[in-house]
Amino acid sequence: MIKILQIVNRVPWPLKDGGALGYYNYIKGYHDAGCDVTVAALNTSKHFVNTNELPDELKNLADWRFSYIDNKVKPLDAFLNLFTNKSYNIERFVSDDFKKQLNELLHEKQFDVIVFESLFVAPYIDVVANNSNALLVLRQHNVEHKIWETLALEEPNPIKKIYLNLLASRLKKFETTQLNKFDALTTVTQFDANDFKQMGCNQPIFSSPIGIDISRLKVDNSTLEIPSVFHIGSMEWMPNQQAVMWFIKNVWNQILVKYPNLKLTIAGRGMTDSFKQQNFQNVEMKGEVDDAVKFIQSKQMMIVPLFAGSGIRVKILEGMAMGKAIVSTSLGAQGIEAENGKHLLIANTAEEFTEAIFSLVSNAKFADELGRNARKLVESTYDNTKVIDRLLKFYEHQIQNKANF
Repeated sequence: MIKILQIVNRVPWPLKDGGALGYYNYIKGYHDAGCDVTVAALNTSKHFVNTNELPDELKNLADWRFSYIDNKVKPLDAFLNLFTNKSYNIERFVSDDFKKQLNELLHEKQFDVIVFESLFVAPYIDVVANNSNALLVLRQHNVEHKIWETLALEEPNPIKKIYLNLLASRLKKFETTQLNKFDALTTVTQFDANDFKQMGCNQPIFSSPIGIDISRLKVDNSTLEIPSVFHIGSMEWMPNQQAVMWFIKNVWNQILVKYPNLKLTIAGRGMTDSFKQQNFQNVEMKGEVDDAVKFIQSKQMMIVPLFAGSGIRVKILEGMAMGKAIVSTSLGAQGIEAENGKHLLIANTAEEFTEAIFSLVSNAKFADELGRNARKLVESTYDNTKVIDRLLKFYEHQIQNKANF
């Protein structure tokens, strides 16, 4: 039985966005594989959860330790940070209380593997390394600085562009300095693994995609609206905001010329009132939905017009598992072993998105075929049980290497 400690930068509940799902699926996967799992989680103000009300289905997966942190973006703190050389993206997750809690936990329990879930908990490497001989693994969900570089590149406001470039530069510096502090890295795509090698990572890197609990995600067409178009994702994440607005402004009107009754629904937690109140023809800004699975099951075509980010889009894999016809940019589908025209459709321009949606609306059999092939791909490649089994073999090999070093 491998004893695993996961250090996470948020409580992975409720399961309404890719970040929560990514953490939850691995925690559940470790538990189901017979590991002894402990989770130390920052309970952030941004994603605050009343931990007394967590369901048993989550609490029973691990020994949970929580520490509150106020990580809201504060104008004064952001301004004062300009006069330092530190990354404000990272500094918002640094807590002396959490350091103390980790120190106490590592004196209370011993672990075989300690997984730092994302760069945002990397600042705790020193307190952990000084108190444990476990295998220390950094799990990189994205190449974080690249997201901010892309956002800066596409920002039209010159003042905001300068600030975003500064954030990206400092984040890249921090990210680069952390890579060789850990015994191993895991990434969700081989693309990201290659990037980290180019950045100077000399440690073992293993590409382990997001695992999907296919037993929870069924193909259910009982409430399916045909035709219908939807996007679902965390709307507090800037790349998703930009993606949605790009699609509405550059693609949607062209689609309505041919299909004036077609409806687009935008869903996701963190949608601001100002965003939700924008008025576009045949567009419903639904915001957070009570049940994301039922929402996805009720729609036909998923769009992912993403132009910034890395890693794997969990919502694409979930949509594939539920048999959806998906149109995504190359970047949005990056890291997913899907074939264009067989498992999904790739579109990188407004014209390509328009043509792809036209082909799905006009040919329901083709849309169904894409969905069936997508479900089969998830079953064969992204089933959480198989993903975790491969990852645990990597951990065991690295534990042995560290013991022999």
